[in-house]
Amino acid sequence: MKSMGLNAVQLYVPWNFHEMDFEGTTLDFTSPSRDLVHFLELIEERDMMILLRPGPYICGEWDLGGFPARLLASPDAKLRTNDKSYMGEVTKWFNVLLPMLEPHLIQNGGGIVMVQVENEYGSFGDVTTNPDDEAYIRALVDLMRKHLGPEVILYTTDGGNYNSMKRGSLPGDVVLTLGDYGPGADFSSSLEGQAKMNPASANPAMCTEYYTGWLTHYGEDLAVTETAAMIDTLSSMISQNISFNLYMAHGGTSFGFWAGANGNGGTDYQPDITSYDYNSPISEDGRHNVGSDGLDKFQAIKDLLEEHFGPAGSEPSSPVVSTYGEVALDEASVMSLSEEMLSRDPILISTATRQEALGQRFGFTQYSFETGDCGECGITLGGIGDYANVYVDGKFSLAAFRDDGPATLTTKANQKIDILVEGMGRINFSQGIYDRKGLQTVKLDGVEVQGLEHRMVELTKADMGAIEYVRRGAEDSSARFYRGKWTAETASATYVDVSNFGKGYVFINSFNLGRFWTKKGPVLTLFVPSEVVVEGINEIIVLELEEGEEAGASVALVDKPVFL
Repeated sequence: MKSMGLNAVQLYVPWNFHEMDFEGTTLDFTSPSRDLVHFLELIEERDMMILLRPGPYICGEWDLGGFPARLLASPDAKLRTNDKSYMGEVTKWFNVLLPMLEPHLIQNGGGIVMVQVENEYGSFGDVTTNPDDEAYIRALVDLMRKHLGPEVILYTTDGGNYNSMKRGSLPGDVVLTLGDYGPGADFSSSLEGQAKMNPASANPAMCTEYYTGWLTHYGEDLAVTETAAMIDTLSSMISQNISFNLYMAHGGTSFGFWAGANGNGGTDYQPDITSYDYNSPISEDGRHNVGSDGLDKFQAIKDLLEEHFGPAGSEPSSPVVSTYGEVALDEASVMSLSEEMLSRDPILISTATRQEALGQRFGFTQYSFETGDCGECGITLGGIGDYANVYVDGKFSLAAFRDDGPATLTTKANQKIDILVEGMGRINFSQGIYDRKGLQTVKLDGVEVQGLEHRMVELTKADMGAIEYVRRGAEDSSARFYRGKWTAETASATYVDVSNFGKGYVFINSFNLGRFWTKKGPVLTLFVPSEVVVEGINEIIVLELEEGEEAGASVALVDKPVFL
């Protein structure tokens, strides 16, 4: 990023990423991927400034916008408000997080020059019409001032217009109000909004999110944007002395279950793909990206910035991304995921209960019951969150996705019903964030089923290690694990091509790479960072949720992403 000409890094701190259990009693700030202080030090060592966005809400196409799932355990949850219970949790979180940041403020010799309050609150609340919303933003400001002191510059980010800014920020000198927008935008509206919100003596023109690309949902075309248009607007901004942050400068990956979603909380659910490449100038794997016009985004930005600000320095060598070839998946799990879950002790609750109320952060929940002496024996699943596989007497019967609405099937008397529900990422934007996973209702002949057995699995390292495998045969159930091994002479990044599969997850050496859904697309690969690969023998496991015995016999490890 520095060699591209940038002098600062803006970053989010996802609250839920640092909580290692549902209750939030165990926090991790020391493991390699969660060592926030070390990351700040790396930026400071490169003589770059830091714009920190600690939330508590971050959006970022991240599960629940960074909030821990436990905040949705109560049906009375009131996120992003001045609610006493919610603010109590925020206060406990900030009491841990913010003191870690204080030594890294610029006035203390560190690199943090600005700290953001909340995130695009004008798209959720309205401080001009709701006193509670204003009290919430002021409470966050007070918390930050308490831990970070009076000198730190606090700022807000909202859409690049006055209406969004006035709803989400505070006028005057309490915070610095800033806007965001992308190529082709009339950024004069953002400047006008800033001028109305900020004192004239403290109103630096800035775009805190200048969009170099865009996000992608399953079932959409890959979001690829034009380099020339991005450069044209950026050049105009520079000529008017507008500071900017590139969103994104470097693409990434929402590994595991961390990808979020969009929607209003109903059947317009749009889950984000695992890749967060974003068609940014630096790709998910660390190489250059090109725009829809075929122009190199990294080089175009570097050329523009060097034209205005002088040489930025030489670029580091490009990361190695390897093709390891085809890997045979010659073993299959003894039991399907549904059968594996039946070996767990059930939680007996009268009616269907959501994951969050069960104390589950993410993953799969299975609901089981027997039809008994039913009449028509019609089953209806309501409020699917988000993808359900139904098994009748152990045999796969139905797959249902949230957007299809309530799912129905007809069974017989005295049959065993197991409903395996996958949470595919909580909505991270708008009022739809009250997005609970699992099932809302299970009805038999129109009457809600009583005495449901609930079982949970988050596919942890321990879960994956407990799976038994045999030589692959004719599997007759979906939701099954397939395993293979390959030897790497050197450990480098790669991509797993899962074109032979339908929907599921991939694990390499017990690390959850994330979700794939090849039938929806547009991405047919998952990125594998070099840190996951080891020299010598590597293990790959594919959890297939759709294909059953027709699942592919192999995957390919390739050196670039593959798309529909």
